[in-house]
Amino acid sequence: MDFRFKDYLTSPFELWKIHSFMKKAPFYSKEKMDNITLVRLREICKYANAHVPYYKKLFKDINLNPDDISCYSDFEKIPVLDKNIVIENFDDLQSDEKNLGAVLCETSGSTGTPLHFYLDKKINMATFALFWRTWDIASKWHIGCRQAMISGYAEGKYQYKRKTRILALSSFYLSAENVKEFYDLLIKYRPKFLRGYPSAIYLFGKLLEEQKLKLKFTHIFTGAESLLPFQKTFIEDYFECKVIDHFTHWERTASICECNCGRLHAQNDYGYHEILDEIGKPIKDSSVGRLVCTGLFNHAMPLIRYDTRDLASWSKEKKCKCGSNFPIINKIEGRIEDVILTPEGRLVGRLDAAFKYNNNIKLSCIYQKDVENITVKIVPSDAYTKEEEKLLLTELRKRLGTQINIHIEYVTEEQIPRTPRGKVRFVISEVPREKKFGHY
Repeated sequence: MDFRFKDYLTSPFELWKIHSFMKKAPFYSKEKMDNITLVRLREICKYANAHVPYYKKLFKDINLNPDDISCYSDFEKIPVLDKNIVIENFDDLQSDEKNLGAVLCETSGSTGTPLHFYLDKKINMATFALFWRTWDIASKWHIGCRQAMISGYAEGKYQYKRKTRILALSSFYLSAENVKEFYDLLIKYRPKFLRGYPSAIYLFGKLLEEQKLKLKFTHIFTGAESLLPFQKTFIEDYFECKVIDHFTHWERTASICECNCGRLHAQNDYGYHEILDEIGKPIKDSSVGRLVCTGLFNHAMPLIRYDTRDLASWSKEKKCKCGSNFPIINKIEGRIEDVILTPEGRLVGRLDAAFKYNNNIKLSCIYQKDVENITVKIVPSDAYTKEEEKLLLTELRKRLGTQINIHIEYVTEEQIPRTPRGKVRFVISEVPREKKFGHY
């Protein structure tokens, strides 16, 4: 997500308080952080009960007094909030307070109808403090450092924002024709680090490699899409740096960030993260389930136990060498919409593993129109061979079985579908969510 610094720096003292808390929070003991989080969950529920019509009615219907939330099992009595509920109850989910400095936002609608919601000044400051912490841990960032980003900037090929010292490069214009221009801009402005969509940074690296151009960074930060293992390996090798993956979303209830030890931490000082099974019960082991999150800062439109529609699993590891006591996520599996349903009735995710032996694919996308068919769209490099196609088909068959039809289609970068914000979804499945949902 992009930053307009003026939105975050309107209350510098409040921002500094949030930033100071977030610097300390990862190193609190688990017991202390659990207690702090429970108090904050109770407070957001109390606020919602007092100021948000939807929750006022909901808590009355389920006979829950937020003052009585004394343990996590009390909190878990609150029904999960689905995207469809937010759309249908948009007006009733807004706070009746008008002095929160709220701004209307929307998601890109990559899985259907765009979702509208309000974000207030405090969540905007908390989000800035969150990324400040991430960049600071990895690269000693401070306000005023130059940075570059490759994302869905849609107002032209690029823009250098002098006030914020951000070089914005558009993922819509990534091509062999433009890569030298982007390279020259990065040489000119010398950003401290690069951040953006993993698919865009991966493609940028492949285009640079083809033209024998070389760039190095101390760190690259990825987000907004799933970072696939083969992408991470290539990016780290080619740009000779560490990749830090940071999972967030526009609704701003979730933050799962990779540490320097390579572990993904659910950052419960920003939002509270749960993983639920198919009947809505919390998963304690490493099984895959729905990622459900509660925002802890946004009063303008609180989202409590919000179904992100992403799938994730807890790690068996309970302690990380980085010193953070935030819970460790094994991996984010992607969205339920992005999982392939086979004719045998199996749900298959993480198909990126089938591509790990193919070094000459610049960009790819898997499209499932129905249960019987998938199409693999591939942007090949000049060195791509038919042997690599055979290898890819073999690896896909291992994972998807023999009954599904696999079609290979060779396309250009421009023919890979993108969301309105320029993201590339590695898997796009039009099989109805309801048909899959019983499997999780």
